[in-house]
Amino acid sequence: MIDKLRVLEQNSIQRGIPILGSEKGAWLLSIVQKHKPQRILELGTANGYSGIILGSGGARIVTVDINIVLATEANYNFAQFRIDAEIRLEDGVEYVQHVVKEKKEQFDLIFIDFAKKKYFPVLKNCIKLLKDNGILIADNITMEGCQNFREAVLHHPQLQTEIINIKDGLSYSIKRHL
Repeated sequence: MIDKLRVLEQNSIQRGIPILGSEKGAWLLSIVQKHKPQRILELGTANGYSGIILGSGGARIVTVDINIVLATEANYNFAQFRIDAEIRLEDGVEYVQHVVKEKKEQFDLIFIDFAKKKYFPVLKNCIKLLKDNGILIADNITMEGCQNFREAVLHHPQLQTEIINIKDGLSYSIKRHL
């Protein structure tokens, strides 16, 4: 898997597709191996690089993106890596609102890596969708546009959060039962 993932990473870099990258990917893989989530929501699919890492432990992934070209490529990549993923072609904020409204399901892990301006608006509903002791991870947390989100996860009473200082950062939060 690692060799195939390296090829996908190099291809993504050459084509200018924004992906997690190997350093953050190794950290994310360690989280997946430690916590063994079964239901994962990913907001921001791109070509499936991070979804492959998230699903490597056999979890069922729902991944949401608005880019049909990249979603088609992600679907192909998920098949190549035998990842159990459902790709939803819609806005991530709207999808999360719909799932909360319908009270359809909860997730063991939610990974946020889409438009930075949407991080903060989606936070409240992501917390609702997380099971107790569920994990909320957001990429690019030190980038412009993530300040409100970063402050919110650091001070939210239901979240125990730390900032992971790899490249442009990740937030790693555990949902506490109140």
